[in-house]
Amino acid sequence: MSNKQALFWSLILVVLLLLIFSPLALIAVSLAMIPTVVLFVKLDIKRFIVHYALALVVVYAATALFGAGILGTASAVFSLFLFIPSIVMGILYKRQATARSVITGGTIAFLAQLLLFLLILTLFGVHVTDEMRQFVRSSLDTVPPELKQMLPETLIEQVIDMMIQLLPLYLIGISFYYSVVTHWLGRKALVRSGETVAAMRPAKEWMLPRSFVWYYLIALVLGLVFTGGSGSMIAMVLLNVMPILMFAFAVQAFAFFFFIADTRGWSRGIPIAIVIVFFPLMLLLPFFMQLLTLLGLFDVAFPIRGRMKKS
Repeated sequence: MSNKQALFWSLILVVLLLLIFSPLALIAVSLAMIPTVVLFVKLDIKRFIVHYALALVVVYAATALFGAGILGTASAVFSLFLFIPSIVMGILYKRQATARSVITGGTIAFLAQLLLFLLILTLFGVHVTDEMRQFVRSSLDTVPPELKQMLPETLIEQVIDMMIQLLPLYLIGISFYYSVVTHWLGRKALVRSGETVAAMRPAKEWMLPRSFVWYYLIALVLGLVFTGGSGSMIAMVLLNVMPILMFAFAVQAFAFFFFIADTRGWSRGIPIAIVIVFFPLMLLLPFFMQLLTLLGLFDVAFPIRGRMKKS
């Protein structure tokens, strides 16, 4: 990578870090790992460290000029928080690892960072669960009094307790999201720069291991056995595991739609439209999630695709 290209990606990193405290924060935060990954893959270690460090210095200097150096410091700390997952993904890219390995490695590294961050907060006396409870309570204070009176106190407590118990699911979801977005866009940038980076297999070929069927059935049975034991460790584990398994099978169902479209010679736009319509619905309505989970489960458990090919 030439110095001009390296400066370009360093500038992108600077811009993204400066946008963290703007209305475009969600986009900036989602893309923040990509420049670091690209710079690490394309540069040697010394040049990478120089460009990365200079980017952080520029961020601080730019904010300090407007009397907001604390924001620059916060942006730099946020970038450093993403540093290790970015390096892990960059190392896997250099080793020509598969797309699945890169996403898995990035997810695990990011999750480890989050857990370490929570541990540090706890050591400094900040209890995340108590802060979450307080945040929800504070949010309820903004609700109109008429509506708030319609919510029983017991229901509010149950919702808060469930949100706290779902903390592992949130952490896994955030880690997976970052890794997927970074690989999806970072790979495109690396390929355009001449790197050979493995892509995900086409959606029509996606297939979960059959062991996932047993995991789901075991979790389902345990969920029936431990119904009502909301305070038990097993109940909390199931509360986090079941949504992950259901989401995995729902994605498998979408892959099945792509397979059908390819087998029948349909336009690729049809399965894409199905994903665009049903993905938001499955997140909002449990019925659609259950329906897609069942379809994905059957796709993995039975040789449906083989029979469709023969027919």
